[in-house]
Amino acid sequence: MRNVKRLIGVLTIAVISINVSAQGRGRSRDTVAGRAVPGTAASGMGSPSWNEGTPRNPNAELSFNEKLADKLKTMLPDGTDPHAASKGFADLKEFVATIRAANNLKLPFTDLKHKMSDGSSKELQKAIHELKPDADPKAEAKKASEQAKQDIKESKQS
Repeated sequence: MRNVKRLIGVLTIAVISINVSAQGRGRSRDTVAGRAVPGTAASGMGSPSWNEGTPRNPNAELSFNEKLADKLKTMLPDGTDPHAASKGFADLKEFVATIRAANNLKLPFTDLKHKMSDGSSKELQKAIHELKPDADPKAEAKKASEQAKQDIKESKQS
């Protein structure tokens, strides 16, 4: 009887391990702050911390420099901390793109953020469509993404 219980315990652990390792597979977006995508890497100042194989942590904040934080403060609602606002986003570029899209379309950042389930660019397009149906979500997301890329690049220059 003791051996049967031990075998059940070992099998349970094996099944759980297999399920956990399979959770990160098949995702195509770049992820950060506890969200994993195998084969994704980043480097350089202001890059987020990458954690391959770790489940998504919606409470983790993205890492970015103060120059970018200061710029983002001007686009976020008064008193909003950019580091805290970054919780739940896939990566820095998607976070900044969401702020840019909110400003471009005159939408509340928090509304746009809450409509996005995973912080990806496809989710940004979907959220834009839901909040502003008369806008071109693909074009707006692309514009915001390009602005975000430029903001991040400028923040790394001295």
